Amino acid sequence: MSDINNQVLKGRISDGLWRQNVVLMSGLLISPVAAGAVNFENALAITLVFSIVTFFTVFVCRLISRKIVYTLRIILYALIAALFYIPAVLAIDKLAGPSMAASVGIYLPILVVNPVILNKSETRFYLMPVKDMMPELIGYVLGFDIVCLGVGTFRDIIVNGRIGWLRLNTGFSVPALETTFGGLIMVGVLAAAARCIFNNIRNRRKI
Repeated sequence: MSDINNQVLKGRISDGLWRQNVVLMSGLLISPVAAGAVNFENALAITLVFSIVTFFTVFVCRLISRKIVYTLRIILYALIAALFYIPAVLAIDKLAGPSMAASVGIYLPILVVNPVILNKSETRFYLMPVKDMMPELIGYVLGFDIVCLGVGTFRDIIVNGRIGWLRLNTGFSVPALETTFGGLIMVGVLAAAARCIFNNIRNRRKI
């Protein structure tokens, strides 16, 4: 029985982490990654705010009655997320200074209306017991965080020759990768690779 429970747990985590990755597989939340995560610091700020806002907002949104009109529920989701956004940004300002949050610009506030909150809360999470929802929610959050941090770190290395405050002195730079266009190309390549790998694994299992 424990083996079955462990498999179910892994399946729920990997669902958001891999099979339905919000960026690579679902094609959502691309703009914060492509345009906002231009370096490690920006990516770190985005992942911290996304994690705090999304995780706590989803739990609170479960308490909202389904009798409330759909449009009003969505507005409430956004308002609740905005309340968690404030302490998340204040925490970043305290840890790394106000320049980190300011450098990300609008790509932090738009996380308040991210699809994991507005879509998954409405269509998936509210139907699940907390013990089942928790690992799946963690998977969705980690799935975004890994992609965002990975993209930001790679761009920092290629463009600036560093990872955050650690100098690597690579001796070369590709400034075009810091642009939004360069970010979109990178995310597109990653998404194509992820789908290719996923399809190959699925086809092998069928055989």
